[in-house]
Amino acid sequence: MRRPSERLRRRRAPRPGIAGRTAVVTGGARHIGLAIAGALSEAGAKVVLVDRDADALASAARGLGCAAVQADISAGSATALAERVLEEHGTVDLIVNNVGITTSSRFRDLTEDEFDLVLATNLRGPWFFTRRLVEAVIADARLASILFISSLHSSRVRHYPHYSASKAAVAMLVKELAHELGPHGIRVNAVSPGWIGAGESAADLIPLGRAGAPEDVAPMAVALLDDAVSGYVTGADLAIDGGLGLHSWLDHTEA
Repeated sequence: MRRPSERLRRRRAPRPGIAGRTAVVTGGARHIGLAIAGALSEAGAKVVLVDRDADALASAARGLGCAAVQADISAGSATALAERVLEEHGTVDLIVNNVGITTSSRFRDLTEDEFDLVLATNLRGPWFFTRRLVEAVIADARLASILFISSLHSSRVRHYPHYSASKAAVAMLVKELAHELGPHGIRVNAVSPGWIGAGESAADLIPLGRAGAPEDVAPMAVALLDDAVSGYVTGADLAIDGGLGLHSWLDHTEA
């Protein structure tokens, strides 16, 4: 009698939820990253925060009662950072690539240093950090979920092309990784926040009538990470924007 394949055995096995699994959240000391880390912790995950801001990181870790690794993913080797996480906390089941930055320069003013910093933080660092963590997952024959925090501006103009281009690259990376890692039982998805924490001045632009908050993003992020909830979802990019992305040229022509 033929034995079922590894892929078929995975398909039959119940997929794990969040509780008891190890999660790493980059840029986890504040804003969206902190909200996601808090939601994961409440769901029972063993959370590891990664952030370059030592003071904010220490405060966040104390508040959540979780582990912390102080590091800048754009500086030095992201692979070495992943090695440190693995050595200190073991194989990571839930990977949240939240860290992201921009600068205020437009195309004609942008310096090469600014360009390199944004791409290193938003794309290169998460790429190689994730790759090393995934190698450990595959070696241990475990299931894992990966979430990238992309942006509404991966496909819509923001007037900061270095930032938008980095997020467009992230959106495509999610699709590539979902295809490549799916056979290993690793799901890869993204959320694309819109106007988060911008205040009421944005309200008239957003169909739901208010700017978003980090707490609007966190539950959806956790749902996509949770195999028991979204175990058949991979390669998705979920807009969390209050409808902001629904605008079209008609908005400027209607009386």
